[in-house]
Amino acid sequence: MATTALALLVAACGFGGSDSTADPDAAQNADIESEAASDTVDDDEPEALAAIDDEPQATGGPTFPFTGEPAEGPDARSALSRPALVVKVDNHPRARPQTGLDQADMVFDVRAEGVTRFAAVFHSVIPDPIGPVRSSRTSDFDLLRGLDNPLYASSGGNAYVARGLRTLPIVELTNLTRTEYFRDFSRPAPHNLYVNGSDLYELAPDDLPEPQPWFRYRRPGDDDPPSSAVTLTGPVTIAYTGSPTVTHTWDPSVEGWLRTQDSNPHTTAGGDQLAPENVVIMVTDYSTSPADAISPEVRSTGSGPVVVLTGGWAVVGTWERPTAEDKPTLLDGDGDPILLTPGRTWILMPELGQVSFPDGQTVPGWSG
Repeated sequence: MATTALALLVAACGFGGSDSTADPDAAQNADIESEAASDTVDDDEPEALAAIDDEPQATGGPTFPFTGEPAEGPDARSALSRPALVVKVDNHPRARPQTGLDQADMVFDVRAEGVTRFAAVFHSVIPDPIGPVRSSRTSDFDLLRGLDNPLYASSGGNAYVARGLRTLPIVELTNLTRTEYFRDFSRPAPHNLYVNGSDLYELAPDDLPEPQPWFRYRRPGDDDPPSSAVTLTGPVTIAYTGSPTVTHTWDPSVEGWLRTQDSNPHTTAGGDQLAPENVVIMVTDYSTSPADAISPEVRSTGSGPVVVLTGGWAVVGTWERPTAEDKPTLLDGDGDPILLTPGRTWILMPELGQVSFPDGQTVPGWSG
């Protein structure tokens, strides 16, 4: 591709500050990142390709591990066996609207400095392009350890983060070492770095394992809510420290949870509002990152309150993830597994007291 061929080694440069409009990457990237210019199943598939053999799944055949949706068509075998691709995506106001988030199987929405930042996980669909791409944080380390040796794309990180990335079970394809990245000069730097997912998959080793599911899914046609579910008629609000304030509201016409940020529809570059089938809100806590005194680090292992938005209703309970190599377990108040709708999932990680329900609709048993 012309853009890729002309791309040079580039990295995001920050401009300091820790509020919601200041760029958070100045301290993180100053010592190693640099700015440079750029021009612009079959039915007889083996059991290993199925998502989980002994749990309820979307179909009797193979399903994509991060969506629970059927893996069908002539490319199903190769699609199922490829590794996940994780891309760090900017959520600074000047980075919006983003490209590719609507095609991610899972998106982690985690605090950075003054604003959240996304770790978008691609597997069933590989979009071109994805971005804006931004730098790594120590919060990413334990998330990446649980994704079965994924490809990993970002604009780099400070020296501490860069050393940490080299110890992880990932294929590191950051902008510090790769020339596949390019810039869109119609947008302000550093919020204009992009990469094509297909270019990164061409760099994938042949011996990487296929990823395993993070969640469990209902079967097709299973539309009966669990006994503890509450139907919601208004938005669930997540008020992150700093920004943004996020809402998710069920829209039966799209069968998804419409997302807003700071009272504005969260749209893609194509103009469509993001509306994942599932929103998993894992209440946790943050400490100070050892990489930078102004950078928060999420706790993504252990346990805490969870509310799962799926199928138009909310189910509360507990999330548990003993180690970073484990997948999370979601249990309702009765100790039963919470099953998701086959489709895309956003995982939000706010702190205690930052989740609120529509007036008069707080779900019984909620402790977050």
